[in-house]
Amino acid sequence: MLLWKLGFSPRLVQAPVMQIRLTLEYDGTAFKGWQIQPDQRTVQGELEARLERLYGAPISVTASGRTDAGVHALGQVVNFAPTRDLPLDRLQHALNGMLPPDVAVKKADSVSPDFHARFDARCRHYFYRIRYTKQPIGRHYAWYLRRKLDLTAIKRASNTLIGQHDFTSFCVAAHERENRICRIYACDWQQQGEELVFRISGNRFLRAMVRSIVGTLAEMGRGLRPAEAMRDILDACNRQSAGESAPPQGLFLERVIYDDEPPRG
Repeated sequence: MLLWKLGFSPRLVQAPVMQIRLTLEYDGTAFKGWQIQPDQRTVQGELEARLERLYGAPISVTASGRTDAGVHALGQVVNFAPTRDLPLDRLQHALNGMLPPDVAVKKADSVSPDFHARFDARCRHYFYRIRYTKQPIGRHYAWYLRRKLDLTAIKRASNTLIGQHDFTSFCVAAHERENRICRIYACDWQQQGEELVFRISGNRFLRAMVRSIVGTLAEMGRGLRPAEAMRDILDACNRQSAGESAPPQGLFLERVIYDDEPPRG
């Protein structure tokens, strides 16, 4: 009765549309990154094209973050508003049949209408692989270095990054007006045979931030900079004070954590 008194017809009142959340895995080798670019092959472009075919209407997706050209993902998260109802298992199966071999939907679930893949993320996990042996097969998934890094030095420098800091010195797009304060929860290196793996987790990351950090740490591991210089680099808030970015092929977006998911590792 209240709706009628307010001048609304019950049949015109619609409940908020539930969002669909997809967890994606992709090999970034042949992509010009995540975000759509004119006349370039991107992950977002491939996904939205298949969603439009599936739903019969344009679909715009929101990602947890943008990955650069050549960067891979094991757990990229996106959300979108569907234009019609499709069972989640059918949606996942159909998309995996339509998407190219270098992209897959690992999971599909329903989330609240106000869910936002980027702004609702509370933690992001990345890892970066360095190999000391040359591997023609597998070269797209690690940075090959002939000289081993000083593991003690790079671990010591990495500890300086833990906590809340201004990461302007590690932001490639330093001209962009954005908040550059990030909180790093964990940051460490692990030796795994002839491979060195850098793992880092934080609430947010700037453009090419992880690659800039890895490149700078590699210089410290080679003895080109002292590990103690990391504090001065952070304080400088100047991209020129840090080292060159590591190449993209060793970087993986491993997982994005939300409040409705249990923490892991």
